[in-house]
Amino acid sequence: MKISVLSDCSSEIETVAKWYFNEWDNKDPEATLESVIAKVSSRDNRTVFVSHINGELAGAGELKYCEYPQYSGYNYWLDGIYVSLEHRGKGISTALIDFAKSRAIELQLSAFYLRCEAHLVKLYNNHGFQVVCVEETKFIMAFQVNTYQTLQTEK
Repeated sequence: MKISVLSDCSSEIETVAKWYFNEWDNKDPEATLESVIAKVSSRDNRTVFVSHINGELAGAGELKYCEYPQYSGYNYWLDGIYVSLEHRGKGISTALIDFAKSRAIELQLSAFYLRCEAHLVKLYNNHGFQVVCVEETKFIMAFQVNTYQTLQTEK
């Protein structure tokens, strides 16, 4: 398995955008496939990354900077962790999450956050995220980069 920055694999942009649009963005009446393509193509305040298995695109994710008024101080977000149906169960989400952790260390972040549904809380707990608040149907989880770095150094 190989993890790459999407901008280094520009031929994959449309496929990733279709995944995101079909999975999440189609629920937004203002979103279009073209707007999602523009979003995942952008390098402003985000790093979109992809996984390949034997040269085949298998998954994607992003680490982005975004200020939400309701989450003061929660500025970096893991978002869009997606694994194609035919590649699920192969450890791809773990590799994508680990890539985001490495990127967070490079950016010298102290923490980053994600929003997820209840059925994903255990997955992210297993990767070191902790629930910090609950919305109506979403959980906000935090990953403390400094703690992770200390644990990695001690190994």
